Amino acid sequence: MKKEKNLAVDDAVYSEEALKLAAYVFEGRFRVSLKRRGAKTEILFPGAVPEDAAGEFLNEALNQQCRLDLMKKNSKVANIIVTRMLLSASGGNKKGGVKK
Repeated sequence: MKKEKNLAVDDAVYSEEALKLAAYVFEGRFRVSLKRRGAKTEILFPGAVPEDAAGEFLNEALNQQCRLDLMKKNSKVANIIVTRMLLSASGGNKKGGVKK
């Protein structure tokens, strides 16, 4: 165990949502506090934390950021698929239109 450790990350790399999700993942292992400071977010690990806590946290934050970015990118395609599926289930024709 090591004493308190602090990091600062650029908001252009990690969104606030990704950092909060990563903090939630580690909730049972150690405490994480986030503080916005201009274009950066300070990540605080109060109290005794494992030696590799900061690295593990940043890896998880990157994983969460990738998930969020992919979700945004693929959400339009997912909506089209769901719309076509619902139209098909409601009796719409195979080309995505509705029967007349």
